[in-house]
Amino acid sequence: MPDLSTDAFFLAQCQQLGAQAAEQGESPVGAMVVRAGRVLAAATEATQSMHTITAHAELLALQAAREVLGHPNLSDCTLYSTHEPCVMCAYAIRYHGIGRVVYEQGSPYLGGASASGPILTTTQVPPHWAPPPTVKQWPSADEAAPTSAGQA
Repeated sequence: MPDLSTDAFFLAQCQQLGAQAAEQGESPVGAMVVRAGRVLAAATEATQSMHTITAHAELLALQAAREVLGHPNLSDCTLYSTHEPCVMCAYAIRYHGIGRVVYEQGSPYLGGASASGPILTTTQVPPHWAPPPTVKQWPSADEAAPTSAGQA
């Protein structure tokens, strides 16, 4: 009988989820949230089928775990994923206070644990991505903010 508390066991389940995602034309990513050896939530990547870039397996698993528990505090949980969570997912992981993250495949471009630098403007991204946008903070240091009508 497999040891249900091992990282290898849960990562193997994530691999199965990732294979399911790939069969559906998605990126091969599977994720699950586990608490005290019990799977609270499991999800596959669904960006294509849901028509939204935010349908990452990690985000979907976090949302489902939150619904199961009825609150956003996931500090006593572990998030397992086939891939290193991206910076978007990393923000949600931090927001929900996940206590532990275990992943298999790193993501050197945009991984939430290994990437560095300004994600919005870096050119160190996957080759199929568009060039970085022009970015401007308003007001800039040399520009004054517009005043409201009637104010001096």
